[in-house]
Amino acid sequence: MRKPLILLAVLLCCLSHPPDGRAIDAGTSVAGSAALSQNTIVICGTGDSQNLLRLLAAAYEERRTDMTVEVPDSIGSNGGIKATAAGKCDLGRVSRPLKENEKELNLSYLLFARSPVVFLVNATVREVKSITEGQAAAVFSGAITHWSELGGRHEKIYVANREKGDSSLTVIENHIPAFKEIKKQAGQTLYTTPENIAAISRYRNTIGYAPLAEAQNQPDILVLRLNDIAPDRINVMDGTYKLIIPFGLVWKNEPSPQVKGFIDFLASPAAEQIMAGHGAFSALHEYRGND
Repeated sequence: MRKPLILLAVLLCCLSHPPDGRAIDAGTSVAGSAALSQNTIVICGTGDSQNLLRLLAAAYEERRTDMTVEVPDSIGSNGGIKATAAGKCDLGRVSRPLKENEKELNLSYLLFARSPVVFLVNATVREVKSITEGQAAAVFSGAITHWSELGGRHEKIYVANREKGDSSLTVIENHIPAFKEIKKQAGQTLYTTPENIAAISRYRNTIGYAPLAEAQNQPDILVLRLNDIAPDRINVMDGTYKLIIPFGLVWKNEPSPQVKGFIDFLASPAAEQIMAGHGAFSALHEYRGND
């Protein structure tokens, strides 16, 4: 990677949070010195739904002025699961279903939303509107190195990549076989979704991928169509756009009335509207119908 993302890598050595594959120790305090209380709900875990849940938390606090909902910075899905199982968080936010060994931790899982995984470019890349699956694999493997090969200007492509095992990369690999064949990733590897979004937003001619829920409404980022298919609600719901990431919550034992109140709010029309406005689509219609 050239200078822009190399400089970012140096900065991230000091500031970065553990990736999904490096879960925090179960004894680590996520909420700092603040202990969990009846009036505070702490939701820790993946960065994929971090900003979305912060927006939902703020909306919930407006309705329930007696409650505080904290959504700390990313510690990954693995970290959220372990911290919740250890009683350090009320809810864990995850971007994948529970694994078989995690089901033994006495955790409940709820899929509350889905978001398309999208290819993103810095806003300086205005000529390229769509990318094919083959082109994407070539860019992220380093076989394509200039935007002119994709119909843009003759300027170098800077790649913001994710670590193996990242939820978005896993979704891509499951639907674009050429990604699984990449032996060495191009560009700079970033270890949380917020850091990845920050890199794409900050550096010219940069491309990456992330859930739309974390990228939508970012002024310095443009979302590409994939195979000329837009990642909109219609194409997501009818399966035309296939790169979809699940947003889930986990909790241990029976949820407290406070936690259940927040979960019930997620199934409300108000929460569904917030999700739709920020690149995610509610998966709680059935839950709401039974409420």
